[in-house]
Amino acid sequence: MRRSRQSAMALVKRTTTWLAVTVAAVAAATVVTAGPSFAVSPTSATATASVGYAYFNADTQVLSIHDSHADGYGIAVINYRYDLANIGPYYGWNREGSGTTTYYYLHMPPLGEIKFYVCPEQNGVVIEYECGSRAFGYAGTEI
Repeated sequence: MRRSRQSAMALVKRTTTWLAVTVAAVAAATVVTAGPSFAVSPTSATATASVGYAYFNADTQVLSIHDSHADGYGIAVINYRYDLANIGPYYGWNREGSGTTTYYYLHMPPLGEIKFYVCPEQNGVVIEYECGSRAFGYAGTEI
């Protein structure tokens, strides 16, 4: 049995339809992936615990660790830097006593992200079950 030949017009219609479907699928995928964008802006943050607090200043990129209780414990701040190849954890300490503040200058790129939390410490041992909640900050312009 011989196969009938398609007319040139039928071939053009089929090719045009296939091309239209492909273009529509690519356009739909582009719209779906574009979606809404969430702009990140410099954000300062504070993390607290029973022994004190840590404050990240987005403008100066300084992490301040303040001991606010005369309880015999120091303060450890555990932080993760998402602008570095090794995100951490990194540790900051304040062992100077109640009412003191220790400063860490972080030198982060613009919008570099940091996550940190505060824990009591004694003799270099972090007491993890008394840590406070996590805080997130984004650095401002590079200093």
